[in-house]
Formats: sequence, C-alpha cells, structure tokens
Amino acid sequence: MRKSIAVLGVALAPAVVAVGVVGAAPQTADGALATYKLTYASLPNGTTQVVRWNGCQKAITYKVNLAAVPSAQRTAVLADTKAAVAKIASSTAFVFSYKGSTTEVPKVGSMATQTAELVIAFTTPSRTTYSLAGSTLGQGGLYYGYVARTANGRTTYTVAAQRGFVVIDTPQMLAQTTGGTGTGLRRSNLLAHELGHAVGLQHVSDTHQQMYPSIRPASPTLFYTGDRAGLAKVGKAAGCINTAYMPLKDLS
Repeated sequence: MRKSIAVLGVALAPAVVAVGVVGAAPQTADGALATYKLTYASLPNGTTQVVRWNGCQKAITYKVNLAAVPSAQRTAVLADTKAAVAKIASSTAFVFSYKGSTTEVPKVGSMATQTAELVIAFTTPSRTTYSLAGSTLGQGGLYYGYVARTANGRTTYTVAAQRGFVVIDTPQMLAQTTGGTGTGLRRSNLLAHELGHAVGLQHVSDTHQQMYPSIRPASPTLFYTGDRAGLAKVGKAAGCINTAYMPLKDLS
C-alpha cells in the first residue's frame, strides 16, 4: 500500500490595521523547477508572491506533542524529530529553537493560538481536523499573512509565513516506518517531508526528492538535491521581510 504524505494549504483570517488590510489567501503550488516547487500567495491585485519565513527572524520556535507515542519510544521519536528539524535548519540557515513539549494538536483554524511558531504533533486521526484518512501518514503546512501598504496611490503587498504545523498519524507511523536516519521508510524522512511543507515546499513529481508525495523504500536520507535547492530559495538568504502589522507576532 502506498503511504501518502499530504499537504494542506491554510490561511489566516483577515484583519484590519492602520496601514491596510492584513490577511491571507489560498495557497497554490507553482513549479519553479522540476525538482522543487514553492508555495505562492495569490494577492488581491492579481499578483503572486513566494511564501517564506522572515529571513531576519531571530528564531522559529517549535514544540513537540508526543502524547500518542508510547512512553518507551518517546526519546527515540523526539531524537528523529530534532534530526529532521536540524536538517531543515542547515538547509535554510534559519535558527529553530526547541521550546519543549506541548499538548497542542494543530487543527484547521487553530494556528493563531499556537504557543510556538511551529507545532509538531504525534497524534491520531480523531484528534485533528486535518485529514489523516486512509494511508495518509501526515500533514504539514503553514499559515501566512500579508500586509497591503498604499503610498502615492500605489499599493504593494508584503507576504510572510507566520505559523507552521505538522500532524502525524502515530499508530501508522510506528507500524510502517523505522527510526534513525537513512534512506527508505524512516520516520525522519516522513518528518522531513512534512517539515518541508511547513517552510514552504510543495509536492514534486521527481521520485528522487523527499517532497515526492509518498514515502517509499527509495526515499532519500532527509533531503535530496532538488529539496535542498528549494529550501535555499525560501531560506534566510532570501532576505528580510517587514512583518510589522502582520496578524501574528514573532514568538522568539
């Protein structure tokens, strides 16, 4: 049975601030290269912008919910999680700051109340409203906001990722993947894929890449060349984003 790893685009509810409208629109995937795809925001003026985290953000905070993991396996699962986050960090040059455990389980609409920018929850399908139906092992994604600023009759838009999430079907993960770092059906590869969505990558058709829609015996160790190229495009080197008046504040 193919083990699907799905992504879901989500958005923040609009709000009004002094400089204009802040909000978000549905995310769409647009091909940059065959080996990676980025996430784009569709803006009210008909333009699109790549969705990425602020390159000048001090750190992206994250918490991990291990409640559905048997106690004897929590240390190993947390180690695999941190290994996948560390690879995202090295590929983007972002700092990820671990803020400990949480009981939070991301759901549709819950991003505004997260206590960390990124929440990774090992859970069960009944605990989240993101679909973990059938053979789907996980979902990952991000919320972004935009600010519209008008000066001299010209309106410009600033877009930034503000929150991310990963939810994992824990019983399926434990039954169908193994621990540690390496190629194939490993939970670190499952996590790398979902974290890729949380920093702005979308699915690709190239079977060599970790962002291929399913985990499989030939899955690369954490990320392959196209994955790393995409992560660099949305990483720290892409530059600062003015996040003043965004719907959510940095938590670092």
